[in-house]
Amino acid sequence: MRLKNKVAVITGSSRGIGAAIARGFAKEGCRVVVTYLHQKEKAEEIANEIGSNLALKMDVRDRTTIKAVFSKAFNQYGKLDILVNNAGVNQTNDFDKQTDEEWDEVINVNLTGVFRCCQEVLPYINDYGRIVNIGSLSGEYGGPRTPSYAAAKMGVMALTHNVARFLAPRNICVNCLSPGVIASEFTEKTMSQGVKETALSLMLIKRFAKYEEMVGAAVFLASDESSYMTAQTLSINGGAWVR
Repeated sequence: MRLKNKVAVITGSSRGIGAAIARGFAKEGCRVVVTYLHQKEKAEEIANEIGSNLALKMDVRDRTTIKAVFSKAFNQYGKLDILVNNAGVNQTNDFDKQTDEEWDEVINVNLTGVFRCCQEVLPYINDYGRIVNIGSLSGEYGGPRTPSYAAAKMGVMALTHNVARFLAPRNICVNCLSPGVIASEFTEKTMSQGVKETALSLMLIKRFAKYEEMVGAAVFLASDESSYMTAQTLSINGGAWVR
């Protein structure tokens, strides 16, 4: 098992990509701390499913809760090897209609939240540890109807490179996993048929991804197999490209 005896905190892991990664890490022998903001019952279900005894509330807008999660994880297991910064929100709107409130919320959670977590984990994460930040195809090509989300995720890619430089002396590898469009309830609600067709036209594999298809890359980036990889963005997007 590639993550045997490792300890990971995954932000926003009560559902979606975070829950899929939590399951995948557990299958590889990792002890996973599941975190949530609102979905306590779902987080506890995931924790029970993977044999974890820690499902903790974390608000990435609040350093107090971030510190509390890392402290509890460290006190429970005596170490922390992996941080996956997955927690995020989106506010879909055209550029000329996006409000300041929508912009601020998305930037605060998706970009500043990653910044806060990377800072607060420093006293706890082991040397030779791993930080995996979750980006997005939206950040690589700018949208189309998610100006705040695109800006935040592009910022995550740049922040990943910066943190990797800072933590290189500790041999902590910091990388970004950038998923493509994932088939989900959110996608169905927010993407019109025309937008879906445009998105699919960018992809060599003509379908949207499944959450589970992000797990292998996440395990790789969290494992010793990626020991010579840092400051990189790994895109899992069905071969999407912009014409």
